[in-house]
Amino acid sequence: MPATSGIRVLDYGCGTAPYLAHFRARGANISGAEIAPAIVATYRAAGLDVVLIEKMEQIPFPDHEFEIVYMMQVLEHIADPHGFLNEVRRILKPAGAFYLAVPNARSVWRRVFGANWVSGWFAPFHLFVYSLTGIRVLAQLHGFDIVRSWSATSDSWFRLNLKALLYRGNNSLDFTPKMWLDRALVRATLLSLLRLIEAPAGERDCLVVELKKC
Repeated sequence: MPATSGIRVLDYGCGTAPYLAHFRARGANISGAEIAPAIVATYRAAGLDVVLIEKMEQIPFPDHEFEIVYMMQVLEHIADPHGFLNEVRRILKPAGAFYLAVPNARSVWRRVFGANWVSGWFAPFHLFVYSLTGIRVLAQLHGFDIVRSWSATSDSWFRLNLKALLYRGNNSLDFTPKMWLDRALVRATLLSLLRLIEAPAGERDCLVVELKKC
């Protein structure tokens, strides 16, 4: 179900991602929800419809409001995934689509980096690490069918894992200024190596799942 003209869409935990402006430009009737007041204020000042999340497990919208819900890198932060999936089901219209992306517990890079797989662990902010099997169990318990799934590794995630491996003990790598690993030539080289190495791997770092409300 593409997010095109007239479709009612929610980007839950929208952060600073460009989805809101992108889909609004395509004619979608899109709203966002975010827990950071400063981000909410910035989006509202730009004329976008974004509401403040008071509690992550409670979605501040009425029943059967949306055809599509996007949730990119959010579920792993939710303490009560069962209650939250009930909320997603509540706000979706019949046969609505639910797209989620999470760190992939079965990623080949989890095995390679081990304790330094910070794109997945990211403690204490990530409360759970999901596999497709875990998502399928949640889906079945809360009235969703899995339509399709795939996985991918972004170069930024790969570089973050490398930084954690090379600079062990630095707990602020995600917030530090750019280092040599972030230079354009190094990034291009690493991206080429990344795609070559993981080509035969069935499971990559970011798991994306499309679900449908039964």
